[in-house]
This record gives sequence, structure tokens and C-alpha cells, in this order.
Amino acid sequence: MWPFKSSQVGVKDAAPGATLLQSEVPMQATVPSPISQSASHPPTENTPATFTGWPNERLSIPFVLRAPTLMIASFACGFTLGSSQGATKGAYRYRAENAHRLPTTQTGWFLYQKSKNYHAMLAGIKEGGRFGAICMGWATLFMITEEMVDLSRTRLLARRDEDVAAGQRDAGSTVIAGMTLAGFYGWKKGLDHFAAARTAKTAFKFSLAYGLIQDLLATVRGNPPAYVVWMKRKMFSRASVENIDY
Repeated sequence: MWPFKSSQVGVKDAAPGATLLQSEVPMQATVPSPISQSASHPPTENTPATFTGWPNERLSIPFVLRAPTLMIASFACGFTLGSSQGATKGAYRYRAENAHRLPTTQTGWFLYQKSKNYHAMLAGIKEGGRFGAICMGWATLFMITEEMVDLSRTRLLARRDEDVAAGQRDAGSTVIAGMTLAGFYGWKKGLDHFAAARTAKTAFKFSLAYGLIQDLLATVRGNPPAYVVWMKRKMFSRASVENIDY
């Protein structure tokens, strides 16, 4: 016997004067409404996986944070190279300046080596600071030029229904910035044609490599440049046409 009491519910199709219990009415499967489904399980958006919160920036780092990072890194590299070269030059300079009065005793040689190391360290710090500041200045100028080219391309290549054109931060802007900086360096230093051509070739190689590395990282993050999207579209469309013809 059914353990729960059921209230009597009338049915339209029943005979006049006849009533049916609720337990006798066939139960219908209750389907949850879309509103309840959406409330319990909100829709998930197919967003690309990103490692940081700025997927549209270079290296996923905005300019205000990327600028001091690059400046510190370039200064550290320049200081390391400059201090090593400056210390070697300082030691050689000290030996040349004191070649006519070399010590003759053990104590004299100890003081000589100690003084030479002091002069080498001081020269290394001076040369490292100078070369680090130079590297930081050129790296900052390169980064600013690259950012200006990126912003110009996003504004110029935008369509009527867009404010900016997406996917324009690629290796092209990096190469343009590198070649521009190489030309400015050659003009400032007064290089001849052969030296300027060699500088431009070196700048092209390194800027292209650096730009392709950034494009590869952007593609891995799920925000590929525009030319990568175009290449994928062409390849997949050609493959689909070939499968249909087959």
C-alpha cells in the first residue's frame, strides 16, 4: 500500500461523477526549464587560454610594465659586458702605467696586485655603468619605435566597423623598428656604406628572429597574429576543397 496520502484530483476526460486519485494519474517527466538550467550551469565561453591578463599585448605584458622590465634587463646585460671589458682594460692600463717601477719584494708584489685589482674593479664599474646606460637607451628607443609602429598599423588597417585592427602586433613591426634604429645608428655614428649595410643586415636578422619568437609565443597563447590566421584559413580551405574533389 502506498505509504503517502494522496489528494483527490479530478480529470477532464473522466466520466461524470467519477474521480481519480493523484496516484492513479500517470506521472509525466518533468523537464527543467532553460532558465533553471542556465542558472545552475552557466554557459562557458570558448576563450583562448592565456597565461596573463593581457593577451593582446606583446609577450602578454602591457607597455607600462614591459618598458621598465626591458630597461632593467638591457642595463643588466650592458653592465655585465661593460664591466668585464672595463676591468680587463683597467688592469692592462695599471700595468702599463707602473711598468717602470715594478716591486722587488714579496710585500711590494702583494700591494701591487691589490692596487691593480682595485683599479680594475673601479674601471669595470665605470665602464659597466656607461655601457649599461647606452644599451638601455637603445633598447628603450627600439621598444618605443616598435610600439609606435604597432599602434600606427592598428589604426591604419582598421575597417569601417572597427576601431582598431586586431592581430597587427607581429614580426613586421619588429623588423621595421630594427631597420629604423639601424639607419639612425649609422647616421649618428657617421658610418660608411659598407658598415651601414652590415649594420642593417645584422639588425634585420636579430629583429626578425625576435619578432618570430614573439609571434610563436602569441600563437601558443591562443592569440595568433593576423598573417598566421590568414595562412591557417588558406591551408584549411585548400584542404577542404581537395577532400571534396576526391
